[in-house]
Amino acid sequence: MPSKKPGDARWAPWWVYVIVIVGGNYVKQHFVQDRPVAINAAITLALAGSLFLLITAVYRRT
Repeated sequence: MPSKKPGDARWAPWWVYVIVIVGGNYVKQHFVQDRPVAINAAITLALAGSLFLLITAVYRRT
């Protein structure tokens, strides 16, 4: 059974986004532990957005 459905070629499965973004945030916390909440939130949003775009681009390319 193919993993991609005919009409589902635009987005990776939801669990791929969850695993990569949660893992990225876990790693990020080791580097920004002592930063203020606003800076941590901004870094989190930028990281999640860029990972989302990267996952989508890689998935569409394959």
